Amino acid sequence: MQVKIKINSLSTTKGIFKNGDIVDLPEDEVKKIMAFRGFALEVLPELPIAKPVKAPAKRATRKKTDAKPID
Repeated sequence: MQVKIKINSLSTTKGIFKNGDIVDLPEDEVKKIMAFRGFALEVLPELPIAKPVKAPAKRATRKKTDAKPID
């Protein structure tokens, strides 16, 4: 569950985070933090994860020739 930290410093199982950090925490941990410090977190909406898109195939490059200009 993604949350945004809204206090100066918050210690979690993932480490210590500062105001404005966006962290992915387990749902049960978020519930515990919200029970004691409801103002400390802002729960962010879950966004669907997009499937990776393959890069387009590279075009074949032309070899440069040592053509001499016509006079």
